[in-house]
Amino acid sequence: MTQPDRAIGERCEIFRALHEAPEILVLPNAWDVMSAMLLEQAGFPAVATTSAGIGYTFGYPVGQKMPRGDMLGFLERMTAAIDCPLTADMEAGYGDTPEDVAETAALTWQAGAVGINLEDRTYDANAPLIEESQAVARIQAARDAAPSMVINARTDGYFIGGSGKDVFANTVRRANLFRQAGADCIFVPGTTNAETIGQLAAEIAAPLNIMAGAGYPDVARLASLGVRRVTLGASMARAAYARLVEAAGELKNSGTYGFADDSASHGAMNAVLSR
Repeated sequence: MTQPDRAIGERCEIFRALHEAPEILVLPNAWDVMSAMLLEQAGFPAVATTSAGIGYTFGYPVGQKMPRGDMLGFLERMTAAIDCPLTADMEAGYGDTPEDVAETAALTWQAGAVGINLEDRTYDANAPLIEESQAVARIQAARDAAPSMVINARTDGYFIGGSGKDVFANTVRRANLFRQAGADCIFVPGTTNAETIGQLAAEIAAPLNIMAGAGYPDVARLASLGVRRVTLGASMARAAYARLVEAAGELKNSGTYGFADDSASHGAMNAVLSR
């Protein structure tokens, strides 16, 4: 079930306005329908997805292993379940060519997502980043296919293990080219260094999205460095699974149920789903 044009248009306007607000935009990442609903209930004005976390749910590793059709179907369920805007992590666009990425962007919009993440990573150790001109063409194709969608163009120079002046210069160059091609935001994961993050924010001519989590500066510090948007990737999903492992260990090793003492009731969970 695709979202009505008016509804998605209104959500997109809200989402764009959040990027222009004085305060930093914090986008927690949902991995299933309930997590999206709970994050909205917690008061966040918009929600992102984590492709890794959704992959965990369906038994797929990261790297576009989950079929695009399955991902899109799941996005439809998530966007239908919440009222706030949702932006979708669609990895590298599910295809090698600009035409593939254009189709993915259009289908993501039709599924009800008002934003999209598109990365320039290949998962090929011999050539870990998509060739620059091709990467730029892919962002342009996505913009042409979904004119209203908020495009968060991700460049993975740091995420694949790069460091130093060369990766910084390459990241800034790619980021600004992606901006010129139609990206609304630039997403640079993989560096926890506050000085580097501040330099990236200063030299990239677009709002900067940092994927935060363990080892990263907190939200207030990131805002002071010039970051405009913060996402968490799969951190929340992994935290939930870590809690499950703890509960399983308690049950198996001691036969007790302390983990259940502060858990939500069936009634509370059903109330979220039946609002």
